[in-house]
Amino acid sequence: MKLRQSVIVVLTLMISSILVGCGNRSEAPQAREATAAVKSKKESRRSSMPKRSATAIPVEISYVTTGDIADYLMFSAALETEQTVTVYSQINGLVVALFVEEGQWVNKGDSLLQLDPREYALAEQKARVEYDKQLSNFQRLKGLKAKDLVSEEEFETARLNVKQAEIAWKQARLNLAYTTVRAPISGVVGERLVNLGARIQPSVALFTIANLTQKIVKVYVPQNDMAKVHRKQKAIITSDVLPGVSFEGWVKRVSPIVDAQSGTFKVTVGVRDPRHQLKPGMFVNVHLIVDTHENVPLIPKTALVYENERSFFFVLEDKQVRKVELQKGYEDAEKVEVRNSIEPNTPVVVVGQNGLKEGNTVRVTRVRQYPWQKNFPEAASRSVPVPNSSNTAFQKAPTRQQ
Repeated sequence: MKLRQSVIVVLTLMISSILVGCGNRSEAPQAREATAAVKSKKESRRSSMPKRSATAIPVEISYVTTGDIADYLMFSAALETEQTVTVYSQINGLVVALFVEEGQWVNKGDSLLQLDPREYALAEQKARVEYDKQLSNFQRLKGLKAKDLVSEEEFETARLNVKQAEIAWKQARLNLAYTTVRAPISGVVGERLVNLGARIQPSVALFTIANLTQKIVKVYVPQNDMAKVHRKQKAIITSDVLPGVSFEGWVKRVSPIVDAQSGTFKVTVGVRDPRHQLKPGMFVNVHLIVDTHENVPLIPKTALVYENERSFFFVLEDKQVRKVELQKGYEDAEKVEVRNSIEPNTPVVVVGQNGLKEGNTVRVTRVRQYPWQKNFPEAASRSVPVPNSSNTAFQKAPTRQQ
């Protein structure tokens, strides 16, 4: 009986297992068909969506222009004036008045300060009395000499006493005049080094005065460049304090002596500064013009990209850029001469070029004109849209004070 029950249980389990396996094999193809249908729908949706185009890279451009550019020797030095003096007093005294302050213009001979004159006025009066006394005695002896009533020695002594008294009187008058300290040159008071009420000695500096109309820069040029420097040579002076502003200059003096220790010779450069923008003591850059190339193709230095000691720039051609290796001529701080075969008015990228590659599509957002670009293509620039501008399609680069 127990054996029959066990056989029935085993048969039941086997039949159940067979039925489950058959059911799974019938459901698998249906699941695969459903999955394939879902994938097909997704692919059809993707194919129906519009494809995105490559994004244009925003850049700013300028144009190749023609102009003059120079080769130069550059040096840095402090600006000086041809005339700068320190004022001292000729005598001792107490300062009782000050007539000028720092920054004030004075002419030669103007009063700067006043010393107490009373002591020197009394000394002048005393010397005058002594002179009158000696002169009167001499006049008396002169009358006696005519009558031969006085010796030659006594007469000569009286004459010398008059001369000595006259000199003492003149010295006293000069000291009295020295109580007013006057400007030895015309110029601007740079420093006032004395205070009211101070007792001064002749060794005490009182003022410094500089003639700002005659400014110079002394530079020291290597001896290897001596053949490149000569009198009346043109120079350009700039200062980091006044960006974008340049000043005309010329070589005033060239020292014929080379310093044995440094191997340099001194060159004095005159500076024209009619508006008095440069101040003595400022550090300036002096560019001694050696040679000039006229009417040559120029591009802004901001257009250059440097790779492994080579220079490149990007030219815009129908919304795409072409990378060009620069054949460089003369250069300065703002521009560079292009010796490549390139036409004027060719657009070049000046902002945004660092990430560009050959053939990239770009979008021009701004056209820049630099102050040195005199023959800029206005017609070409008007065809380039500039965003965020009111009814204009062209913007100049920020100009600098001239």
